[in-house]
Amino acid sequence: MRTLVRLPISQAAFAEIAAKLRAADYGHCFLTTGEIAMDGIAVEPDPNAFMPPGVVEIDPMDISRDRFREIYGLDNLGNDNSEA
Repeated sequence: MRTLVRLPISQAAFAEIAAKLRAADYGHCFLTTGEIAMDGIAVEPDPNAFMPPGVVEIDPMDISRDRFREIYGLDNLGNDNSEA
């Protein structure tokens, strides 16, 4: 008998862990219900990975005001564009 504790994590973190386990041929860790059983697996921080995969950090000072508004969807928030 074994006990499993479900620990909800972000989709990005789950995808990153799943990709690393598959790359290391640890397919046996995947349960039929979709969770990952991490018996005997330790998770450690990667000093070179600051952001989840696919996330790019943008310095707002390096882009135009219009591009900033487009990236963050500020024109789609229901405002009437009456700001100064």
